[in-house]
Amino acid sequence: MVPQAGTAVRRITWDDVGPLRARLQAAGLSNASFLPFVERVHASNLRRVHEGDLDHLLFYALQSTHFTKLPPIEPALSAKAFVASLPEVDRDRFLREGILPTTSIPAPERARLDAMVRALGQPSDDPRLTYFRDLASTSFGAADREAKLAREYMRVMRFVYRKEFVAARAARPDEAVADLYRTRGLSTDTEVEAGYLVYLGLGIVKALSPERQVRRVLIVGPGLDLAPRTSLVEAVPPQSYQPWAVIDALLALGLADGRDLEVVGADINPRVVDYLRRTAAHPPTLHIVSGVQESNGVAFTSDYRDYFDRLGAAIGDVSKDDVTSVETHRLARTIQIRPEVARVLHAEPLDIVTERLDQAFDVIIATNILPYFDDTELMLALDNIAAMLAPGGVFLHNEARPILADVTNAIGLPFVQSRHVIIATVRGAPAPLGDSVWIHRRGGT
Repeated sequence: MVPQAGTAVRRITWDDVGPLRARLQAAGLSNASFLPFVERVHASNLRRVHEGDLDHLLFYALQSTHFTKLPPIEPALSAKAFVASLPEVDRDRFLREGILPTTSIPAPERARLDAMVRALGQPSDDPRLTYFRDLASTSFGAADREAKLAREYMRVMRFVYRKEFVAARAARPDEAVADLYRTRGLSTDTEVEAGYLVYLGLGIVKALSPERQVRRVLIVGPGLDLAPRTSLVEAVPPQSYQPWAVIDALLALGLADGRDLEVVGADINPRVVDYLRRTAAHPPTLHIVSGVQESNGVAFTSDYRDYFDRLGAAIGDVSKDDVTSVETHRLARTIQIRPEVARVLHAEPLDIVTERLDQAFDVIIATNILPYFDDTELMLALDNIAAMLAPGGVFLHNEARPILADVTNAIGLPFVQSRHVIIATVRGAPAPLGDSVWIHRRGGT
């Protein structure tokens, strides 16, 4: 019988961060100031969760075909056209301060926002629209919903424009984008490609320790595919991919036995936690669709195709997905999760920067979440991860920030291996589409 996950989530204290005190003191923190700092960061992270949800609402409003017949608008193209239409003095002020009258919003976008406001005021069985209606009811008053949604459009377009068009012209584009992410809303975006990254990382873990058996796994920020900035797929309901891809990889690689495996998805967003908790009683039918679209010179590598073709075989019944008739040039498949597999997964609320679970895990996975934290927040997140790892446990991530190696060495979580992953080639591009997985191991036996 798989043990039930506990709920022992606790806020960190100055006593918890011994190995990092010198670095934290250099950042201006002390025993006296640490608790107020942690409380401020936690409050800020909750605000960023709400802001991230509103980002998704705007991306949905621009792209969805379920609530209006108006043509979809790609958010980056909307941001580019919007900013380009502004007089130079307004443009500079908007990009610098985010201040501009909402009357500046272009007519096509305004028409979609108006249609969104009308849809939010009507009942619907669409799961995305239902969530956004609930979000709007707690975020905007009925009387000023249109004006507030317009202001959110301005905020989101400012970020998108700065990321896509301003950062690209910076002396160090990657660093400019990273700086933007450390203050933006906390997104729940997730794509199946992250599962490939983790699969290869777990393969390395298996190769380094062939006899290793994994029983307890923590996934930090598993995400939920609600309304991404690009590649919105409405043919299927919102889904969380990563927990199932991780369980599938562990079983397929022989790293775990499903009879005593426990996987905990920990997320600061209560919507993600609620979704994952419902799956134990109601095993989901996953409709897996590749985030990358194979067209216009983009071609998947044979290794990625092989991974996708095997995905799900260890956790459920797999078949071809009808969503391919809607989303052309994407890999797609349906996985009906078996009940005994669904019982492996649990969920806990967790702010990885300011909180930790009083539990020990054999593997902790955190992909695409560490870029949201500044260097001080990153140190605290890594310290919490190290504290939750059992001796000899491994940590997998894809954050390449130089400070990370220094911090993980200081907390007894040294780097042991990495691998660069190529997902698809792009004709004429300077580099293929890919990512890197980094593996650390906690000291001890």
